[in-house]
Amino acid sequence: MSDRHLISALLDLMEWDHTYEAVILHAMIPDTSMDRLREALHALWIDRRVERVGVSGWRRQESSWDGRPLPAPSESTL
Repeated sequence: MSDRHLISALLDLMEWDHTYEAVILHAMIPDTSMDRLREALHALWIDRRVERVGVSGWRRQESSWDGRPLPAPSESTL
């Protein structure tokens, strides 16, 4: 399985806001090594497609923050 297919498979398998331990994800895609799985999850984390949860958990929860500073709240929003 290519890296692109592995990443696509992970995104297809992972439900939104559901935490998955790495061993569970590996059981869902047994034809890949744990190292390749970790590398794919790391790539998804760098792309802000998944978030880390705990020591070895992952959750599909895309981040919408683009790195720009957030505006200070105005008096009307306080």
